[in-house]
Amino acid sequence: MKLLDIKTLQDVSIEYGISINTLKSRLKLTSFGLIQDVDYRRMGKGQNVLLTPLGVRKITKTRGSK
Repeated sequence: MKLLDIKTLQDVSIEYGISINTLKSRLKLTSFGLIQDVDYRRMGKGQNVLLTPLGVRKITKTRGSK
């Protein structure tokens, strides 16, 4: 994986047209299967959340799809 593969929630929001609030709530839902420190990493309170390419795929999928 290259550093260019890492995206922030804001990058994903702009690229996919999904609001940041929706993406933040998806991080907490178990149905999306996101694993902290594997698919994403919180950089600290008030800081960015970084997503791996797999994390981006998981957070942007719709609930019914696999």
